[in-house]
Amino acid sequence: MMETLQRAAGLLQAGRFGEALTLLDGVLNTQPDQPDALMLRAMARSRTGDDSGAVSDFLAAGLCHPQPHAVHNNLGNHHQRAGRLDAAVAAYREALRLAPGFADARMNLAITLSQGEDFEAARTAINAVLDQAPNHALLLNALGNVERRAGNPDAARRAYDGAIAADPQAVQPRINRGALRRETGEIEASCADLRDACGMAPGLAEAHAQLAHSLRTSLDITGAEQAYRQALALAPDDPGYHADLAGLLAEAGQGDKALTTLQGRIAVSGDPRLYEVLARLQMRSGRPEAARAAADAALARDASAVKAAMVRSELGLRCGDLRGALEDARLAFDASGGEDWGARHVLAEALLVNADWEGATDVLVGDPPAAHLQKHLALQSVAWRQTGNPRYAALCDYDRFARKMWIETPPGYESLAAFNAALSDRIERLHADGAAPLEQTLFGGTQSAGRLWNNDDPVIRALATALEGLAARYLAELPVDPSHPFLARNTGRSRLAGAWSVRLRSGGGHVDHVHPAGWVSASYYVSVPASVMAGERAGWLRIGAPGLPGLDLPVERYIQPEPGCAIVFPSYFWHGVEPFESDEVRVTAPFDLLPV
Repeated sequence: MMETLQRAAGLLQAGRFGEALTLLDGVLNTQPDQPDALMLRAMARSRTGDDSGAVSDFLAAGLCHPQPHAVHNNLGNHHQRAGRLDAAVAAYREALRLAPGFADARMNLAITLSQGEDFEAARTAINAVLDQAPNHALLLNALGNVERRAGNPDAARRAYDGAIAADPQAVQPRINRGALRRETGEIEASCADLRDACGMAPGLAEAHAQLAHSLRTSLDITGAEQAYRQALALAPDDPGYHADLAGLLAEAGQGDKALTTLQGRIAVSGDPRLYEVLARLQMRSGRPEAARAAADAALARDASAVKAAMVRSELGLRCGDLRGALEDARLAFDASGGEDWGARHVLAEALLVNADWEGATDVLVGDPPAAHLQKHLALQSVAWRQTGNPRYAALCDYDRFARKMWIETPPGYESLAAFNAALSDRIERLHADGAAPLEQTLFGGTQSAGRLWNNDDPVIRALATALEGLAARYLAELPVDPSHPFLARNTGRSRLAGAWSVRLRSGGGHVDHVHPAGWVSASYYVSVPASVMAGERAGWLRIGAPGLPGLDLPVERYIQPEPGCAIVFPSYFWHGVEPFESDEVRVTAPFDLLPV
């Protein structure tokens, strides 16, 4: 038997998982509780995608194996590969409870925690290893990732610097430092880091894609396109890279070829994930029939193509097929096993538009992850508004939370008007291509690429500084309420989640929407047409009307914009812009913040 187990272990190491399973099944048929066979079969099942079988074998092995800490460590690895970070953390902690000095489990715990949102726990676990191995490049890089996501760029920089000093050939910390530098406005340094990473690992698609992001931010459209294409040459079926390239070309006014590369790859691979990307982009481009055809093709190839069913549901709402939209939303929700919060929210939207307020309320029970919280609150606000739930008034206290505030005049300018004139000129240069983005809510206008505050132009840097001060004042003046989903996150500090600029022409506006990537959102007004200043609502910001096709609810508040002010509000507030007529352009600089 020992010889059989050794052969099975060798087959596992060689990646011949099916052959290993055959041997191990034979052993366990005669000795169902053989601990080594159970653990080896668990590992083989994990690698062949038999999730429930792997977990069952790991748990059985943990009860009889002479080294249960090793079993739980391997169980943690299985959960980690499956994306179940909480379960992986629990397994690694059990391994450490059984064997406190088990270095592998301590390392795995630290790496896994670094991927989650419990930043303090991640720091503690990482530092526990770094105390013993202070020059561990992998963990220094993980610490940098934690600090970066926690909104501590200086600490993240120190960690990445340490990782690179510990291992000058380490590519990942160089990529991550390049991305961090892009986020903090050091575009040249970002590109330098990422070019180095591409040179060190020319076959790593992520390095080229990150370089493309930075070149795009610097408005080097040609360079960004080349870098995206290099990433796709290395990872031709990556949905995100295809979406990035298509978005870049559309924003650069090359919409006629934005989807060519994606469609060409689909013709070769038929990958349903690429059909899902095509469906979404066709829908955003105003081609509903082409979008439905792409979504149908994705579902024909993979009945569990969640994103394709979500696109079909949204198309149904837009085209007035409310029952069909609800059927597709249920398909998406069921295909995800109820685990996909995007699919859950699509179902809630379809229920709301079909006037099933109680059904929507039930679907929206639970605590979503941070990435889905704003959309969740926005949809809850609609359900509560329609059922007369008093929680609506508390959640959407428009008078307390939506405020019009003025920035301080930046140093070096005699007035806000002089500053705004210089800022308007800089923003106009960023919109030279005259194209509108695919994935945004505006019509009759253009939006700048990248994150505006990352631009190293001194006028835009002055705007960023002024708006950071305005945001700090807004947070300081908010009420204190630990039980409120918006106020409870207020620590008095925030970090940038996104910033851009918008130029709306006559007839332009914004459909009603929310900002799912933010916590606090705002729009700074650079230039406001005289007709908007003199009018009663045209060109004004409207708040409280849900942007759900087929659901027509009244606006709760209108707020008149003025040059030099920002209108600030929670990111889950539904908001849009009333269309206006004018020979002048309406220029704004919106931004989103996250709490620190």
